[in-house]
Amino acid sequence: MHCRWLFVALPLLSVSCAHSKRGPEAELPKYEHVFQKPVAEALVATRLLLEERGYTFEDTEDPNQLVTTWSEPEQASTLNTTYTRYLVTGIALSPRQSVVRIFRMTQQTTGNDSEWKKLWWKFYLERAEQESSPFAKEVDFSIDDAGTKRLSMLRGAQHGTRDMDLEQALTLRLESAPSVEFLAGNAAEEKRPAAVRAPEFYLERWQEELPAQGPCTTSVRGLPELLHPGLTLLVGEQLGSNEVPEVVGHVVCQAAQTGLAVVLGLSIPATEQARVDAYLSSPGAPADQDALLEGRFWTRTYQDGRSSRAVMDLIDRMRALRAAGLRVTVVAYDTEVINGSKRDVVLAQVWTKRRAAKPDEVQVVLAGNTHTQLEKGTQWDPAFTPMAHLMKENRSLVVLEMSYAQGTRWGCDLNRDSKLVCGLVGATPAPAVAAPAGLSPYIQMRQTSGGESFQGLLYAGQLTASMPAILGPQAQPATAAPSVPPPRALGGFPRR
Repeated sequence: MHCRWLFVALPLLSVSCAHSKRGPEAELPKYEHVFQKPVAEALVATRLLLEERGYTFEDTEDPNQLVTTWSEPEQASTLNTTYTRYLVTGIALSPRQSVVRIFRMTQQTTGNDSEWKKLWWKFYLERAEQESSPFAKEVDFSIDDAGTKRLSMLRGAQHGTRDMDLEQALTLRLESAPSVEFLAGNAAEEKRPAAVRAPEFYLERWQEELPAQGPCTTSVRGLPELLHPGLTLLVGEQLGSNEVPEVVGHVVCQAAQTGLAVVLGLSIPATEQARVDAYLSSPGAPADQDALLEGRFWTRTYQDGRSSRAVMDLIDRMRALRAAGLRVTVVAYDTEVINGSKRDVVLAQVWTKRRAAKPDEVQVVLAGNTHTQLEKGTQWDPAFTPMAHLMKENRSLVVLEMSYAQGTRWGCDLNRDSKLVCGLVGATPAPAVAAPAGLSPYIQMRQTSGGESFQGLLYAGQLTASMPAILGPQAQPATAAPSVPPPRALGGFPRR
C-alpha cells in the first residue's frame, strides 16, 4: 500500500496565529496535521501533556475543547498586567481521525500612566487593581443547569497564537511511541471464514524474470564499510510500513551478493518456521502464498504490523534471492507465550546460539525498536532488559535505528478503555532519527560515548502504511483522509 501524506486544509479559527519564537516566514503551517486517533483520545493526550507542564483546567461545555485556568502574573510593577492560558480545540474528521489546535491566549489589563503626574497615584491604583479581580464581574461563575462551570473571562480583547512547539510535542507523543505487539499465547481465536482471493491478491514475483543487472537493484550507501563475516546487524523499526521491509531487503541482497551467507531474522513466531521454510523452497505461486498465510500469525484478530503485506513481500523476495543462487535464509525468531524481559531473553538466545553454530554468517535481524535498544529501561518499565542489551558482548554487533520522514503506518495501540485497536496510525520521527523524504537508502554511523540506545541510522524514507497481508494489496483504508501535497516543513510544522 502506498498512502500519501494525510494532511487537509481546514478553516482557521478567528484568532491571530503568528508565533513569536519562529520568525516572520514561519507564521502558520500550511497544512493541518491529521492524527489517526479519535478526537477524544487526542484530547486526553493533550490534557496529560499540559498537566505534566503544571497547567490546570476549567470545566467546559464543549467536550472537544480544553481551557486552562488563567495564569497569575509573576509580578506587577506597573498598571499593565498580562494573563495567559491555553485553549485547545479538537476537530473530529472521522471516527478515527482528528485535528488538534493549541492556542496560547493572552489578556492584558492596560493603564495610562501618562495621565498620573504624581508617583503615589500610580502605586495607589496598582494596589487597588491587584486587590480586585481582573475578571469580568458580570460573568456568572456558578454551576449552570447542565452542571457545567462557565468559563471565566477577562475584560477587554483576548489574543491567541498557535503554539507550534506544543503541537509538535503532542505529535511526537502520539506518533513516535512503539507499536503494541499482540502476543496471542494460548488465547482462543475466533474462527475466520476461508478467504476468497482474487487473482490480483497474489504477489507476482514468482513469474517475473530476473533483472539483467542481477537481483540487487538498489544499493545501500555505507553498508560495504560494515560488512564482514560474523556481522550481527540489529535493525529497530516502527512496525507496519512498506519502506522498512523494502530497505532491509536491499541490505540482505547487497550483503549476500558479496558471497557471504546471510540470515534474515523476522519478528514472527517460531511456530511459523516450517511454513516459512516450505515457502522459501517453493516457486512462490499463488498456492504457495496461500499455504504461507494459513498460519495463525497471519490470520489473528489483532494485526500489529509484523504480519503486513510488506513483510510477506520481504519473505517472497528472500525466496527469489535463493532461486537466483544467493545464500540467504529466513528465521522466525519470536515467541507467542512469553512477554516482557523474559521474552527478550529468549529472542537474544536465538541469535547467540546461532552465532556459536555459524560464526561467519551475517545476521540481519529486524525487530520493533523497543527490542533493539542497547540500554535497559522504557517509560513503562524501568527494569525492562531489551534483546540488544543482552547481546552487547558480541563485538560484531551493530544496532541501527530506522531514520525516516513523517508519514503513516499500520499499528496497534490501547484506546481510552484500554482495549487494543489496530489500524492506520501516524508516524512522526523524533528529532534524532528524522530525515527528509526522497533520499536513496544509506547507513550513517554515529559517534557514541556510551549510554546510547543505538549506534547508527538506516534511512528508509517517508513511511507509508502496509496493510495486513491477508487483506491483499489495498491502496489505503476507506477511512483515510484525502491526499494533498506535503508542506515544506515536516508534519506541517515550520522548520526549526
